[in-house]
Amino acid sequence: MKIPFLSAKNKKLGMTALMWFGLAVLGFIIARAWKAGGEVKEKLASAKDEVKDLFRLSMIAVPLAASVYFFSTGEIPLACLALLSPGGASMLLGINLGTLTTGAAVVSTFTTTYVPKWFMYTAATQLTGVKITVQGDGVIFDSDAAGLNHAGVNRLVGQTTNSYLFTISNGFIKGKNVIWEFTNSAAQTPIVYVDSDETPLLGDDNVPMYLQFIRQAVLANSGINFKKFATCSLPGLAAADQVNILYADGTQQTWLRADLQIALGLTQNIVNTPVYMVDNFDMRIQEINVIAAANQTAYIQRWVGAGGGMVNQSVNS
Repeated sequence: MKIPFLSAKNKKLGMTALMWFGLAVLGFIIARAWKAGGEVKEKLASAKDEVKDLFRLSMIAVPLAASVYFFSTGEIPLACLALLSPGGASMLLGINLGTLTTGAAVVSTFTTTYVPKWFMYTAATQLTGVKITVQGDGVIFDSDAAGLNHAGVNRLVGQTTNSYLFTISNGFIKGKNVIWEFTNSAAQTPIVYVDSDETPLLGDDNVPMYLQFIRQAVLANSGINFKKFATCSLPGLAAADQVNILYADGTQQTWLRADLQIALGLTQNIVNTPVYMVDNFDMRIQEINVIAAANQTAYIQRWVGAGGGMVNQSVNS
């Protein structure tokens, strides 16, 4: 939005005021560190830490950057205003990614320059598949209908009819070339939305991460192991199939699918569609061993770093 009455003189005055304000803040921080006592090296380190913390706060850094932009161009950067929220979080809320083309087996493709925290859609007939690829990092989400039915209700306390919500990262990750592929399953036109409520801050413990979704074949009576996972969904689990659990504290337990549903009721409301899932977001479980009487597919969600090169597609890596 352009401000026509912002003259060159006013721009110069505004920039000068911002410069003096920045120098005053820096001087105040150094003076406070000096007053606290200690060696010169410690004082400088303390001042550096305070400046670093200052510019981590979007409530200060973002308005300052927006002001510089305003006085330089005469335009109000509306995009910066959308980034303001308590706690230094940045948000991208309720964005319409696109509408799927109608028809069974019809693929709709979209692209973005970011990875959101969630995506969601409403479909009377579950989609045949969803695949999300981040160029340079690889596939971060790959699922068929069975996996979508499970992951799409994970940790939900309520569900709008035929609606599904998927977590794919720990926040809004910018600077990514992302290809979204949705395979429709019927004569329907679902609208896909993306949503985020925070931006992971580099340098903090909350570094950018993908919640990768991958599939793994489970062979009959193979006794396959899974570890370092956030969730493990087993849609094909039979009533007598076993999931042997080893907790981080050394405790061992054997669960049937009925036990999985009872435990799942502690973290989400939707458990009887049916949903057979081991929820391990709190990482209390060190490892599980699945013994199934028939061949089936396990759907694994796990946290992996975003931006560290190609994401490993192997389970337990």
